[in-house]
Amino acid sequence: MTTIDPPFRDPGIPDGERTSYRGTIGGADIGSGELLVEAGPDAYAARLKARIHDDYNATVEMAFARRHGTIRTERYRAESRDGDSLVSVEEGWFRGVRGLHWGGELEPYPSSLTPLLGCAVALRGLEFVKGERHNLALWLANSVWWEVSLHVHRRERIAIPAGEFDAWRVTAHPVFEPIGAALNRVVQALLPPFRIHFDADPPHRFLRFSFPTGPFPWNPRGVIAADGVA
Repeated sequence: MTTIDPPFRDPGIPDGERTSYRGTIGGADIGSGELLVEAGPDAYAARLKARIHDDYNATVEMAFARRHGTIRTERYRAESRDGDSLVSVEEGWFRGVRGLHWGGELEPYPSSLTPLLGCAVALRGLEFVKGERHNLALWLANSVWWEVSLHVHRRERIAIPAGEFDAWRVTAHPVFEPIGAALNRVVQALLPPFRIHFDADPPHRFLRFSFPTGPFPWNPRGVIAADGVA
């Protein structure tokens, strides 16, 4: 059985840090976004604005508590619109509450829990050491989360629209071991990898995310890469 990690280290993100990103699928541009992080003594507030294709817009607001050298995701809100029409609103609160988990049990969330888009902040608190392995709880919707395995591969030089950087390469896979070890091995072998790059220098800015757009090797890969840093 695997074990979910404790809270991530506080990476020490400076107040007002901005990063803009460009998204592609199969090399074709599909959208852009900007992540702003505001830092206070007790919390980070992160705001992401994204535009996909011409008319699809998303705004995400996240709050992270800073305590005793660690960070924990506290709150998440995402709103998406197709032009002026509201498509969806998602909200979650993760601290001091319990959610329904597998088997109908009421349980507190793991302390490393974060939404997918929150990884751009939370995972900057990983231990960036070659070969290190971690397991986090990835929030999906409502009170549902899934375990994800992370592997810090190596430090390498990458070129992205924002420039050239020394970066840590991290791969991520969903974990199915609680269901069955054989199923976990099959999924790990068949599902194309999720690759994330973080700046090698503290506070380890999120630089690049390469991901499968489908479950098969021939599905085109999507890439989100920084094209401006401030």
